[in-house]
Amino acid sequence: MRSIFSAVLASVASLSAQAAPTPPASAVPNRILVKFRKGSRMLNVRSANVVGSQLNLSIGSRELGVISQARWIDRQTLAFRFAAGMTPVKAALEANLSKDVEWAQPDYLLSVLPVREGRRSDFSMMSAPEFLRPIFNPFPGGGNSLAADPDYVPAPPLPDTPIADPMNRDAWGLDMVKATDAWKQQMGSTKILVADIDTGVDYTHPDLVNNMWINPSPDPVLKDVVGYDFANNDPKPYDDHGHGTHTSGTIGATGFNGVGLSGVSPRVSIVGIKFITKAGQGTTSDAIRSIDYAISRGVRVMSNSWGGRSDDDLENKALEEAIDRAAKADVLFVAAAGNDGTDNDKDPVYPAAYRLPNVLTVASTTNADRRSFFSNYGKESVHVGAPGSAILSTVPGGKYQKNSGTSMACPHVAGLAALILSERPDLTAVQVKQIIMDTVDPLAALQGMTVTGGRINAAAALRRAKTFGAR
Repeated sequence: MRSIFSAVLASVASLSAQAAPTPPASAVPNRILVKFRKGSRMLNVRSANVVGSQLNLSIGSRELGVISQARWIDRQTLAFRFAAGMTPVKAALEANLSKDVEWAQPDYLLSVLPVREGRRSDFSMMSAPEFLRPIFNPFPGGGNSLAADPDYVPAPPLPDTPIADPMNRDAWGLDMVKATDAWKQQMGSTKILVADIDTGVDYTHPDLVNNMWINPSPDPVLKDVVGYDFANNDPKPYDDHGHGTHTSGTIGATGFNGVGLSGVSPRVSIVGIKFITKAGQGTTSDAIRSIDYAISRGVRVMSNSWGGRSDDDLENKALEEAIDRAAKADVLFVAAAGNDGTDNDKDPVYPAAYRLPNVLTVASTTNADRRSFFSNYGKESVHVGAPGSAILSTVPGGKYQKNSGTSMACPHVAGLAALILSERPDLTAVQVKQIIMDTVDPLAALQGMTVTGGRINAAAALRRAKTFGAR
C-alpha cells in the first residue's frame, strides 16, 4: 500500500489516451478522525480541550463533532481540528500513541472525474418530449411533507402500454450484459432501494423522476424527501457535477416510458445521496455519513463510483468500518475498481479493494469484451467486469451523454443486483454477490485479471436467482 490516501480518477479523458498516473495524495488540511477504544474514559469526556490534552496532542486540537453516531455503533468516531504547522499524517501518528485511541487517521479526500466521449452534441444531448417534462417538485413550499402540501405535483404517470425507449439501441451495455433478455423475466421493483452515493442526482430528469425514492417519513430535522446532500448539509442532493446522474441512469433510468433509455433495472427506487462536490471531491467523513444514512433508510444496494488510496501506516479504517456496518446490515456495496490501469492486489484503490464480504468490485470492459485500457484489475480483489467504455446515460437537465470509466461499469452491477432482489427479496447481500459472480460470461481478457474472469450476465443471474437455495 502507499503513503497517504489519495484521490483516484474515476474516469479518463478519452478511449485513445494512456492510463492516468496515480494522482497526488490529499486529505483535508488540519483535521484528523479519531476512534477511541471501547471503555475509554474519553467517550465520557465532553470537553474537547480535556480530550486534546489527555491525548497528549500539542497541536491545539478541538472536537468538531461526531462523524458517525447511530444506533448500531457502540463506539464513537470524532473529528478534531488542529493548528497549522503539522500535517494530518503527523497529527494522526501522534494521536495513535495514546492508549485510549484505537486508531487515528487523516480525513482523506475521495474523488470522481467523469469523461465526456466526443462532442457534447453527440446523441443530440436529447431532451424528453414535452408531455413528460418534469413538473415534479420534491420540496414544495420548502416543506418536507409531500402528502400534506396542496401544491405538490407527483411524477408524471407512466404509459399504460409499454413504449420502447428510443435510445436503448445506442446503450450497447444493455445488450452486452443480456439485460434486455433479463427483462423478459423481471423488470424490477420500486420496493428495492438502491443508494447512488456520488455527486447527487438530477431527481427531476424525465427518465429518472419515476424511479426516484420518495421518503414516506422524512426526518423532521433533515427534511430528507429524495435523499440528502452531505457535502452541503441540506436535503437537496441535486447533481451539480454530472457524474451521479449518469451513474443513476445506468442503475435505473425508467424503462419502457418511450423516453431516452432504460437502466439495467427499469423499475427501482434510487436514493440520491451526495457527498462529492461540484469540484469532484468529497471527504471520508462525509462518505461515512452517506453510508450510515443509506443503512438507516433501508437500502439493499449501494453503488459507489469513487475512491482513493492508503498506506500501511494510516489505512482508511473509518471508511472500512462504515462499509462493515453496511455488511452487518445486509447491504451489498458495489464499487468501481479505479482507472489507473493498475493491479489493485498490489496497489489497492479503496473502497474497491476492501476484503469485506459485501463488497463487489467491478472492472470496465469494452463493446468488444476486452478490458478497458484504463481499468484497474486484481485477481484477488476485483470480482467481475461490466461495460464501462463509452456508456450512454442520463445527465442533468433532461439530457443524455456518453462517459467512460469503471464509474460507468459499477452501476451496471448495482442495477443487476436490484433486479435480482426484485425477483428474490429474501436473498442476502452475500448471496446476491455470489449469484452475480457465478453467472458471468468468461472473457479471455479478464482471465487472471479478476476473481471470476468474466463479465456479468443479467439473464443468467436472474435464472440462477429463481432457483437459488432450492432443494
